[in-house]
Amino acid sequence: MKSRTKTYLLLVTVLGIWGTIGYKIVSGVSPTISEEKQENFDVAFNPKTNTEVDTFSIQTLERDPFLGTLTKKKKSVTRTLKKPINNKANNLPQISYNGLVKKQNTTDMVFVVNINNNQYLLNKGQVIDSITLINGNDKDITIRYKNKNQTIKRQ
Repeated sequence: MKSRTKTYLLLVTVLGIWGTIGYKIVSGVSPTISEEKQENFDVAFNPKTNTEVDTFSIQTLERDPFLGTLTKKKKSVTRTLKKPINNKANNLPQISYNGLVKKQNTTDMVFVVNINNNQYLLNKGQVIDSITLINGNDKDITIRYKNKNQTIKRQ
């Protein structure tokens, strides 16, 4: 008799637990909104304007934050430039040949040339800064500057 009442009590407890689990699953899958739970939301959104300006300043640190040692000040390096004696070098702009761009099926070639640290894409016969590109291949180009030809090799 005692074991049967314990069995019935345990059976009712297990059914109650599984019933609540089943109810939560079913109510979670298909929720219904009742009139009490519905809230009225204002559709218009009016954000608050922030009038304060967030500022910051960068300060130099005297200590390394990771090592805890003092930082060394960088020494300024002064260089003296020697003037070239040759007048030809002064007149000729700084020119370097960087390469060749070419489509595979055509014979048109475009040369990549740096003139005074400005990069240009030149075709044969094109003039930039009184420098004329006469001829070129993948290894070097020939230019004319003030009626003098000069060959420049690829870097």
